[in-house]
Amino acid sequence: MGCDIHIHAEIKIAGRWEHYAQPKMERNYLAFEKLAGVRGEGTNAMFPIRGMPWDASATTRFDCAHYGADGHTHSWISADEIARFSGWWKSQIDSKLWPEWDCWLFGNNYSDFVNYPQNRIEGLEDIRFIFWFDN
Repeated sequence: MGCDIHIHAEIKIAGRWEHYAQPKMERNYLAFEKLAGVRGEGTNAMFPIRGMPWDASATTRFDCAHYGADGHTHSWISADEIARFSGWWKSQIDSKLWPEWDCWLFGNNYSDFVNYPQNRIEGLEDIRFIFWFDN
């Protein structure tokens, strides 16, 4: 049975996390292992598994509840970690074989939030990806 990832991009405005988008990431076990130790040894993950954040948006929580017991390895990564993962992804993956994973945030890719702070939209305080897997 295959394993898929479900990602929700959330943005923080006025101190509150709001749902922004659902970036798509194709099934790629190398990326899943690096992101969360899923489908790998669990020792090569770039980030700790943190669980579902208590302040996740209602939309994210609703979608997570839909997967119920089939959902596993719930976690999230910060803006800095999105940028780090994007850098790893671009250095390791042949773009001809795997599409770009870093989706767009107001015309810029998510990792640009950290790399180019001068391009931030006024009022946008932070971003994060909340994710989980199912098989």
